[in-house]
Amino acid sequence: MREFWARSGQGIANFFLWAWQNHPGKLSGISLGLILGLLIVLLGFWKTLVLVLFVTVGYVLGKREDDYQSLSLWLERLLGKLSK
Repeated sequence: MREFWARSGQGIANFFLWAWQNHPGKLSGISLGLILGLLIVLLGFWKTLVLVLFVTVGYVLGKREDDYQSLSLWLERLLGKLSK
């Protein structure tokens, strides 16, 4: 029985590796849709929307940090535009 589960797990891993190499957009879209659908069912629409907003802001801030762009200058420009 243990061998069956080991082979099954390896087969699933091979499938996802193949799918990622040949159809990354489709796999990403399906994964995102599944996660968002589950979140909406479990949390509700508005809580999911707030969660997605925070994740997006976190991604943007993290990407700026990874790209060695000044976060303080970006925030100053953003707040300057919002105050006008």
